[in-house]
Amino acid sequence: MICVCSTDRRWVDSLAGLPLVDDTLVHVAGVGELSDMEPGSVSVLLIDLKSCGEEDLASIEPPMIALAERPLYDQGMRLLRRGVRGYGNRHMHRDNLVQAVTAVKGGQVWMPPEFVARMIASLTPAEPENALPETMEPLSRREKEVAGFVAEGLSNREIADKMAITVRTVKAHLTSIFAKTGFRDRLELAVKMKKG
Repeated sequence: MICVCSTDRRWVDSLAGLPLVDDTLVHVAGVGELSDMEPGSVSVLLIDLKSCGEEDLASIEPPMIALAERPLYDQGMRLLRRGVRGYGNRHMHRDNLVQAVTAVKGGQVWMPPEFVARMIASLTPAEPENALPETMEPLSRREKEVAGFVAEGLSNREIADKMAITVRTVKAHLTSIFAKTGFRDRLELAVKMKKG
């Protein structure tokens, strides 16, 4: 079950009907109500930061996505360090919210693309191309090229434009890269590429 923690009833109602596979959406008004739920019953917790303070998040068990009125990079990094698995705008498009829930439920981290790009850019510079990590050896030339662009912090659209391919093809390359390397997401891929 997906649990929404917010005192904003109108916002909670706007989430009704989200296409969440095999999940129901349950509402609680505050983090104190989470203790009434059966342990392990919540797969992802959506926290409305307008209703719950950052200090309330320390003792929460299920994987969390914190949603802010205006997401700020520094707040997102602080929340990641506190154990939050996702962070974004509370008014994000429904498709993006479903994507975030799916990612966090699958053990991944979800952040706005511009935050991920900034995180990647802040890492140490990549080694020369001939010094790719061993895990990258099974990749095709094009997959290595996509991985390199991910390490630079480019979005799927930017990679597609640079390589003169479709976004769908970029996504297919990324799926193949993740399958071959065991990496879970583009952030992990970028970190490994940067560290060599």
